Amino acid sequence: MILRQLQAFRSRIDNEVIPAFHKEQKVRWFLEIGEDGRFLGLTETGKTKKEWTSVVAPYAKRSGSSPPPNLFVDKPDYVLGLIIGDSSDKIAKRHNAYISLVNACSESVKSPSVDAFYTFLSGPMDNVRTAAEEKGMKAGDLIAPRIGDTILCQLPDARSFWQTMQEERSANASTMESECLVCGRTAPIARTHPVELLVRTDRVSLITGNEDAFLSYGLKQSEIAPLCHTCAREYGEALRYLLGSPSHHIGLGKATWLFWTRKAADFDICSLLSNPEPEQVKSLLKSPWKGRAPGVEDEHFYAMAVSAAKSRMIVRNWLETSIHDVRATLARYFDHQAIADREGQVQPIGLFALIGALVQKPDDLPPQIASGLVEHALTGKPLPPKLLYMAVQRARADREYIMTRPRAAIIKLVLLSHHTQKEEFMVDIELTPAHPSRAYQCGRLLATLDEIQRAAVHAKATMVDRFYGSASAAPASVFGVLMRGVQPHLGKLRKTKPGLHYYFERQLGEITSHLDGFPRTLTMEEQGLFALGYYHQKNRPRTPSKPETDTNTSAHDEEDAS
Repeated sequence: MILRQLQAFRSRIDNEVIPAFHKEQKVRWFLEIGEDGRFLGLTETGKTKKEWTSVVAPYAKRSGSSPPPNLFVDKPDYVLGLIIGDSSDKIAKRHNAYISLVNACSESVKSPSVDAFYTFLSGPMDNVRTAAEEKGMKAGDLIAPRIGDTILCQLPDARSFWQTMQEERSANASTMESECLVCGRTAPIARTHPVELLVRTDRVSLITGNEDAFLSYGLKQSEIAPLCHTCAREYGEALRYLLGSPSHHIGLGKATWLFWTRKAADFDICSLLSNPEPEQVKSLLKSPWKGRAPGVEDEHFYAMAVSAAKSRMIVRNWLETSIHDVRATLARYFDHQAIADREGQVQPIGLFALIGALVQKPDDLPPQIASGLVEHALTGKPLPPKLLYMAVQRARADREYIMTRPRAAIIKLVLLSHHTQKEEFMVDIELTPAHPSRAYQCGRLLATLDEIQRAAVHAKATMVDRFYGSASAAPASVFGVLMRGVQPHLGKLRKTKPGLHYYFERQLGEITSHLDGFPRTLTMEEQGLFALGYYHQKNRPRTPSKPETDTNTSAHDEEDAS
């Protein structure tokens, strides 16, 4: 199923894909040739590798004592027969093999530009080699012949010639014929698949038997899952395109998610997930009240999560749905993560910010956790409970930023993904003073006690620094001590800032009215509610109000000033 959908996608992106047996390479030199085959000069594309020109050029893996040439773009020993650090006999053989390859291409494609280059190769080369030595050409430099504005390796007919030649060579090397798993034809089977794939920096194969444990019945390498050479090439080209296109993949931790649609559609899922714009999300949230766009909304949508392990590509998730269903689930995802900041603003949060709230470095995130987060956004599948554990643990460990907005958002996401119908676990965008959970109210209480201490004294270690961990896990063990310890601070505020003292007394009374005692212990989900209560209380919108005292200073103004 996956291979068929990749092959179908390949036919849609025919003009954008890098063909098999080709590779984007950094070329240092353009070999300038006239239309009559005369040598015009060598053009250096840059002084450093970063400055060199990138071209998609014919390429095939080569090894052994007499490695074959690549068509057009190759090293100085092949293109010019230039002797740099190797025996003259070997270099002469390489140069002659290169000339023979260009001759075969010239006879096949009937291109004046290729004919002119073959004419150049058939003539004397001493002046060209002298020019290369004077310019400081090195053995590892790549040279691309160019005639006018035409870079020969970019000629469509030349690419087809190279691709056909390589497929015929691979077919001749096949040791078996079988029915292809994708197209169903009986044909020579690709023992190794032609397209080189990169997952991050790892070179991998989707289908390969690179260990004895994966082999059976005498089959070797990719013969264990028989594919004809054409199907192996086409699915590989599609995968390489997806892995290289920023609009089609997202890397999360050690996992990489790939996205595509059967037909072209104006739906940038990568942007929505990684860097959501407020207007994008607002439009998404309003979409249930709009009519469906016929054809586009019903279009097939595919997603696949992959990672690398010992040169093998591991498929961790596979999803096939429609754009309409993904839009609906994304709307719910952004609605559930919505949480207000101190100014009362609600901005959508991207995946990378959510992940940053869970781990110190993105690569520390287990692949299954990253995959679970994306799968929840796309399908609504409940988030792994471990996400909640990771967020709570990071809150305890991160003394400076205990409860950031992304961390609060991901806790809210986990809770709502499991308890959408339970009132006790429902969490709003802003502070909910009458929330039925004692854990939530305990979080509010700790935030208020911390504010009282900060307003009264400038302590090096605050209540939150010292007691957040124990208060969020076993409230009954610490809140009695904290309530007694805050009384001197309230006494000081009564004398120095009576308006602020009145405000805090009223806050404490309101919060404790929802508590009929402190819980002895809290479950992991209740610890998540504790964290959200703490966040909401700390970041509640500041609306000016005048307390019923003889002071002219509002409680909130004094609190902010302190």
